[in-house]
Formats: sequence, structure tokens, C-alpha cells
Amino acid sequence: SREQRAESREQRAESREHYFDFLRAALSLAVIFTHVMAQDWGASVKDEYHIAFNVYNALTWEAVPVFVMISGSLFLRRDISMRKLYGKYIFRIFTAFVFWSSVYALRSYVKEGASFRTTELFITGNYHLWFRPMITGLYMITPFMKVIAASGKLTGYFLVLSLIFAFILPQTSGIVMHFSERYGRLLEKFSDGFGMFLVMGYAGYFLLGYVMSKITMSRTLERVIYALGLAGLCASVISPSDRISVNVLLESVAVFVFFMRHFASDGARIIRLLSRYSFGVYLVHVAVLNAVVRYSRLLVINPILGIPSTAVVVFVISLTVSALLNKLPVLNKYIV
Repeated sequence: SREQRAESREQRAESREHYFDFLRAALSLAVIFTHVMAQDWGASVKDEYHIAFNVYNALTWEAVPVFVMISGSLFLRRDISMRKLYGKYIFRIFTAFVFWSSVYALRSYVKEGASFRTTELFITGNYHLWFRPMITGLYMITPFMKVIAASGKLTGYFLVLSLIFAFILPQTSGIVMHFSERYGRLLEKFSDGFGMFLVMGYAGYFLLGYVMSKITMSRTLERVIYALGLAGLCASVISPSDRISVNVLLESVAVFVFFMRHFASDGARIIRLLSRYSFGVYLVHVAVLNAVVRYSRLLVINPILGIPSTAVVVFVISLTVSALLNKLPVLNKYIV
């Protein structure tokens, strides 16, 4: 059918950009790193470990933004009908969210009994599942974003507005708040008063991924991007920031460009499998992490070595679970 031929063309186009496979594999591990560092023990470690934690955090905080950039790069170049957008992509996110929110809610029920927390976990999902509704919202506005992406002027205009209202003004108000909460709140109220919700959040990353994947880049521009990314990394180490911040933005662009420029050739089969199973890794890894942290002493012995060791253990187990779930008929289409 015409739709099958179109989908086949999409798959061939995607397969040519092998750096996405490398990115998904690396970013899956980075997300686990972030959640390992978010365990309760982190607040009570010795002071000499805090710098190491800031470095780890700065190195991995761009994982979600780059995932969004990958989605934007793929979705904004495709001719996707509304039926396919909702019937395939959004429906899959919905079924996976319902299944895994039920799993985490059931775990809470077994541990604590019926409670508001159990209901909350079922409705909103476990803390790491926040990514699902967010990316669903971006998928929903994809038809509008495609119109913007088709025009160079609109694209530039959108990205400038996003940079100002989603990144610069909020981060500036946060910096001012460190010195004067009154004036920081005042600046925050001023920027919020514009109501620029379309360009807020991750919409800028979504469009930026498309732009970066299409741009013709000189060696000089590439070096400038890496230099800015390094500056963003240093700023994140000194002052840990939110994902929607200028420094994390600079890091994210640098990471995306680095993989785009240096991992363009087809990778080994293991890289393709890691990419294929990355969605399942993301969904299951918190359950695995909870079990590993409960029974492992790696973090307590030496957090600097324990964080990467625990992250790798969790990644390997989660990858195994994801691979097994991907072998199950029907379920492999709707829950991983």
C-alpha cells in the first residue's frame, strides 16, 4: 500500500543516520547515571564527593534534551498523517505509559497498601515517566511545528523567542534570586507575563534537533560549538542547572553535533540493538535501580566509583529485560 511504501522510505532514511543509534545507546546510560545520583544517599555524602557528583551531573544532564532533539529531527522531516501520528506513535506511548505506571503503582501498593501515592503513581506515573507526556505533547503539535520548520524565517524567529523566553529570562531570574529573592521574583513575574507557552519547555529543543540535522557545518563552526559546549559544561559543574538552561542547551548541541559528525557510519550490530532496546531500558530501569541500590553496597563503599559501577549494572540488567520484552509478540509493540 501507499502507506507501507511511505513507511519503508522513512525507515531507509532513518537508517542512513547511524549516529542516532550511537546517541540512543549513550543517552540511555546517561539517564541511568542521572537517576543513580538522585538516590537518597546523595545528600549525606562527604563534601569531597560533591565536586565529583557535579561533574557526573553536568556530563549527563543533557540526555533528555538530546533525546528530544532526535525526535524533532525525525518527526519534522516526515510526512506523517494525523491517523498515523495518533494511531501509531502517540498510541504506543499511551499504552506503554499505562502499563508501566500500573507496574510502579502495583509495587507501591504491595509495599504500602492502598494510598494516595499509589493512585498518584498510576495517574501521573513514576518520576522518570514524566518524559512520556512531555514527548506526547510535542508529537501533538508536530503538524504546527512542521509549518514552522518549512520556513527558514519562522524557524529562526521561533528559536530566538525560545532562547529568550525559555532559557535566558528564566535562568537570569534564577541568578538574580540568589542575590535578591524580591527582584528575582519580580523578573520572573515579568517574563511569565508574556505567556509565551508555545516556545517554552522542550519545543525549542524539538525544532533545534531538526535544524542541526539539516545544517551544512564548517569545521570552524563545529569547533565553536564544541567550545561553547565545554563552557556550558564548566558552568554546569560550578552551578548545577535545570535542563532548560543556557549551559545545558550549549552542552546538548555540542553532544548532538559531535555524534552527528563523528559517528555517521554504520555501527556494529550491538549498537543497533542498544538503540532498538533503549526505549525499554528507559521504562524499566528505575525498578531495576531500586533493587540494585537496595542490595548493593557499591554506592556506600565509594560513591565516586560506585555511581558508574551501579549505572553500568543497572544498564546491563535493564537492557536484558528490554531485550526479553522485545521478543514477546504484541507486547513488544505496545509496552517497549
